[in-house]
Amino acid sequence: MLVIGEKASQVRTFCDVLLSAVSTKKVGKRVYTRSGRWKGNTLTFLPLSGHITTLDTKKGYGWGEVPPIALVQDPKALIVKENYEFRKIIRDLAQNNDELWLATDPDSEGDNIAYEAYTIAIRSNPKLKSNTRRICNSSLTSGEIVRAFNQLTSWSINQALAVQGRRTIDAWVGFAGTREVTIAARKVRKQRGLVLSVGRVQLPTLKLIVDRDNEHEAFLTQQKYNILADLLDNSRKEVLASVQHDRSPFTKEENVQTILTKLKMSTLGKITSFQRRQTLIPPPRPMNTTDAIALISRNLKVKAEEALAILSTLYEQGYISYPRTENRKFKENFPHKEILINLQKHDPYKIFFHQIKSMIQVRTNGRKQGTEDHDPIHPTGEIPQIGAKLTPTHLKSWTYIARWYIGMFMEDLIQQRGVVKLEIKEEPFSQKYQTTEKFGWTEAMTWRKPRETPSFTFEKGQIVQVRNIRSEAFKTKPPARWGDAALIKRLEKLKIGTKSSRPEVIKKLELRNYIIRKGTSYESTLTGKTLIKVFDAIWPDLVTPKFTRQVEIRMDEVATEKCSYATMLEAIRTEYLSLHQKLILQIQELQVLLKQAFSNLGTERSTKYIAKTSQNRPKSKISKSPYSCPVCNVGDLRERTNSRTGEKFYGCSRYPTCSFTSPRAKLKNHKFGPLVYKK
Repeated sequence: MLVIGEKASQVRTFCDVLLSAVSTKKVGKRVYTRSGRWKGNTLTFLPLSGHITTLDTKKGYGWGEVPPIALVQDPKALIVKENYEFRKIIRDLAQNNDELWLATDPDSEGDNIAYEAYTIAIRSNPKLKSNTRRICNSSLTSGEIVRAFNQLTSWSINQALAVQGRRTIDAWVGFAGTREVTIAARKVRKQRGLVLSVGRVQLPTLKLIVDRDNEHEAFLTQQKYNILADLLDNSRKEVLASVQHDRSPFTKEENVQTILTKLKMSTLGKITSFQRRQTLIPPPRPMNTTDAIALISRNLKVKAEEALAILSTLYEQGYISYPRTENRKFKENFPHKEILINLQKHDPYKIFFHQIKSMIQVRTNGRKQGTEDHDPIHPTGEIPQIGAKLTPTHLKSWTYIARWYIGMFMEDLIQQRGVVKLEIKEEPFSQKYQTTEKFGWTEAMTWRKPRETPSFTFEKGQIVQVRNIRSEAFKTKPPARWGDAALIKRLEKLKIGTKSSRPEVIKKLELRNYIIRKGTSYESTLTGKTLIKVFDAIWPDLVTPKFTRQVEIRMDEVATEKCSYATMLEAIRTEYLSLHQKLILQIQELQVLLKQAFSNLGTERSTKYIAKTSQNRPKSKISKSPYSCPVCNVGDLRERTNSRTGEKFYGCSRYPTCSFTSPRAKLKNHKFGPLVYKK
């Protein structure tokens, strides 16, 4: 059997668990297969390196050779380019095996990577088409790996086609849209290597950040006033709470002074209403990728991409389940008890288990979301230790996940909530309060512990003592800029991007100098603001979430077999062609706006790519290349040879101002968009 995994570390774990004797064979420049016996069969494991195909334009469809819209109009304009090395390896292995097991990551992206290998394999050995199985492991623990390999599932390509559809549509927008806008821009500004990148998910995300910045900058700070009075305990003469005038905040100081003059020397108030109720708050629902990224990012002050990388490391080390999931509902008969018993042995968590009455099911199970079938993120029961691959940050992140998981089995948070209303010389005052009777699940999730306020009891009509009637001035604050946690949650709500792509999109915007990170929040640069200003006027359908949301909905329909892949792709093609035609009709206005924008931008330059010069950096030999740098769009790429290792790679000629590099083999498969020839 040929078993294809997504990465080398994953395959090593599979082999360590399943195979008693492993033989390793070099089949490529840096590619090794691992073989051994399992249950009487010989398994040959091949690790990939993520995606092994890219979308590109076929010959004759380059820049300037055809109008950009032709890339969408002609269904054959885009071609799938396969990694030559992996294509050869898979072909050779497929011919010598009678079964194909696909063990890539257990999500739609993993399905798509598996589909790439599957397509190559069945061309070499058509018999594999009816002998292909899928391995879906929720974690990399020994027990889960054995279970997954014992319970092979049938192979369905619908999840893979949904991802392939996204990639195709993104190529249409990225290739055709970028070319259309860039050609128009180059007629306005003769700048070497100028490229204006357009992206289906990138632009709506940038617009969110720009719109919030515009709100923040347009906000006019106002001086406002609250009127407060201290409410006293009649027996002990102690302050119970500060009550606030019901018309607070006031905008005019003269109105405040009128009321304060009226209440001057007042010491008594009359209770007009007192309400109290007990509130039971159940534990939160299970955790999906967005929840986990937001939790780690907010509490550890790290970027969304860093939070996702932390989760991936914890998964690869076997401490948490697969971290890319939209699902918030555990399947029935999930082995919660086994995991909890293992966590209970960990001293810091023993104190929580007296509140757990049942280890069979979480208290609040969410709804199934997305089209994937694996469970929400959870600890595996293995306790991590700081070591070579785990830092204190990894350990803290695992602690948040473990505490969330334990908290889902604990008792409710019980609070007393109420409001007291009173009159002081017919002026209405009130104050809400809440006190906690039982902290319940928040004892584990300490970051969710409620804020306490003083407790008091009154009766309607009761006369109470008040003092220190006063005003407090404050200035209104603008809406907060987007931080990683809030932005990721907002993107999920608007159906912009996927669970895996959202952190990458934020990173890409930052690398392109459209946004910068200040503290824990993001601000748009002048370049980013200008881009959105131009596209808001010219191409609003692509800048708003409308188009990308429709794409995500249609992809889900493909994944759930509600719509065929061909039908979906044709519908989106028609919709995008309409959008692109609108862009073409606005080209002249686009150029006018770009001319204004370029004059406003002046000499703004990115500081994001400034790299420190290292005295120990090995020297390299340099030769010219006809490509523009895809990051700074100013320098050109130079082929370099590392004098120490002999390896060839490409780097930007503007180093150290721009530090873009790419291995020669992956130059056309890098993550910053298509390469552009120097004019």
